Amino acid sequence: MTRFLNRKKMMFRSIVGVLIYCMMFFPMFNAVGWTAMDPAEENVKLSKKEKEKLVDQGVAQYQKGERDQAKKTFEYAKEVFPANYSVPYYLGLIYLEEGRRSDAIAEWQQYVLMDPKSEDSLKIRKYLTLLIREEAVEYAKQAVANEDSLIQGLAADNTVAVTTFKNLGSENLGPLGKGMAAMLIHDLSQVPDLQVVERVKLQALLQEMNLGTSGLVDQKTAPKVGKLLKSKHVTTGSLADLEKENLQIVSVVVDAERVDSIDTQEAQGMLKDFYDLEKIIACSIIEDLGRDCSKMPGAFGKVHTKSLAALTAFSVGLDYLDQEKYDEARDAFQKAIDEDPDFDLAKETLDSTPLTAMLFMNPSQMVSTLSASAASSAAIGTVAAGTAVAGGGGVGIVGITTGAILGAAAIGGLAAAGGGGGDDPISPPGPPEPNLTGVWAGTWSNTSGSDNGSISLTLTQTNTSVSGTVSITGSECISTGTLSGSVSGSSLSAQIVSGSGSTTCSLNATFTSNSMSGTLNVTSGPCAPDTWNLSSSLTGNAIISW
Repeated sequence: MTRFLNRKKMMFRSIVGVLIYCMMFFPMFNAVGWTAMDPAEENVKLSKKEKEKLVDQGVAQYQKGERDQAKKTFEYAKEVFPANYSVPYYLGLIYLEEGRRSDAIAEWQQYVLMDPKSEDSLKIRKYLTLLIREEAVEYAKQAVANEDSLIQGLAADNTVAVTTFKNLGSENLGPLGKGMAAMLIHDLSQVPDLQVVERVKLQALLQEMNLGTSGLVDQKTAPKVGKLLKSKHVTTGSLADLEKENLQIVSVVVDAERVDSIDTQEAQGMLKDFYDLEKIIACSIIEDLGRDCSKMPGAFGKVHTKSLAALTAFSVGLDYLDQEKYDEARDAFQKAIDEDPDFDLAKETLDSTPLTAMLFMNPSQMVSTLSASAASSAAIGTVAAGTAVAGGGGVGIVGITTGAILGAAAIGGLAAAGGGGGDDPISPPGPPEPNLTGVWAGTWSNTSGSDNGSISLTLTQTNTSVSGTVSITGSECISTGTLSGSVSGSSLSAQIVSGSGSTTCSLNATFTSNSMSGTLNVTSGPCAPDTWNLSSSLTGNAIISW
């Protein structure tokens, strides 16, 4: 009898053991039959054809209406094949259909970054404008409703919001206040270690505070605005024509936590030289925020337009945009471009401005429209096999921001990279001159072989100056940072600063039109000293902003 009982106990233990084994290893097999012990390992193990087959399967599942299976497939593909354009495209559709608006925004921002020139990308930009505005309105309502519970001192020292400039002069200057503020926001967004509040978030808050579409803030209301936006500094100002054809711009930077701490900037000159006066104000703001204007990246000093008529039309367009009169806004932005075909800020804004009819579309209608035109995974394309896009579709990469017009959320140190690229270059006879503007994604590993991961650099090159943001996975010491440096021929020399500056790195690399390799030396911080080897490929030839 004892022997029989012992035998039953052994059988019971064996069955339990099998069940535990199955519970431990069953998650290794997903719904599409792929083994997924470790996505990082699978990214190496799966061949390019296997990765493409995985994405094709997700597309087929989506088109058949198998949403749950498609979501699982694409979320897995996001880990093992993040360079495929269709992954964030379809995940955005699925998340929006599920009511996960923030996640949909993050995925579509990633898609636009990876495939900026496609027809689908131009459509998505317009939908992003609507979705981001909805996010901003919800944030504003919650912030105003919970103002008393907001914690003082929460804002980081490097945060700044720029509000519309008030007209104190003739009627002719009336529209220019918003255009001037938009140019300043764009310029300040180029500063590597500044976080600039995106314009759409600011505008939504002002409307919730019953300040209307004017966007006007004075020194009394600025601290409250800063508190609600979690911005340490708020910049506002005025325009005045003291005499005919003469313009005076005055701005103030208010410390939202210390109302008595106010710095004033002033520029005066001919009205036709407004673009020079704007740069003087931008430089003065930078100096008052403790930065050296002479050390700013080249994009900071880029003149947006020298046409007063173009600036006026652009400013009128922004006012229509704030009123959600999208067709009128598009007409005004087009007029600005007609006046100055090189007015990139107006072009970017026009591309991102919806049609008025889109205002009445619900998420289901957006999904239906984009699903009907969705290209196959092969048509959407891929980046070189094995290339990793750090962050896998999060808003962080997109740091993306001019912040000037509609703006993706500026997160952490990723608020600096901005600007926009032009059309794809038409190659003249002989090789084109390489330019680093764009998103470079790849891998890194330290020389000891103990650590490795992925890296994404979002760069803007103006003449020989380079600035941008960096996103890194696999490192315990660095996750995000800002980059500034210069190029000489096909060589890049730059410095990367992470967080508050506790970790710094020097980057030395060589590049062609679509590849980059070199070394990154960690010179200070918890991981110093250390040397990394890195290689990356260009995933898009323009930095896109909304």
